[in-house]
Amino acid sequence: MAFAGLPSAEAAFVLDRAFGIAVRAGLHCCPEAHRVAGTIETGLVRLSLGYQTTEGDVDAAIAACTEIAVKTSAQR
Repeated sequence: MAFAGLPSAEAAFVLDRAFGIAVRAGLHCCPEAHRVAGTIETGLVRLSLGYQTTEGDVDAAIAACTEIAVKTSAQR
C-alpha cells in the first residue's frame, strides 16, 4: 500500500512506533511493477499475514492505516 505524500519507510516507521505493527517497506521484488504503479520513488508498505495472525490484528492494521491515510491527506 502507499500513502499519498509519505515515503514507505516513514509509513513503516509510524506503523511500528505508534501502533506496534511490523511491516516491510520499499521496492518489493519487481521494479517494473513499481514503475507501472508510480511508486518507484517512494516504494510500498507490505503487510504479511501468517497462521498466527488474528482478526483483531487485521482490524488493528486497517485502523492504523486508515488513521495514517487521513492524517497524510489532511496535511496535503
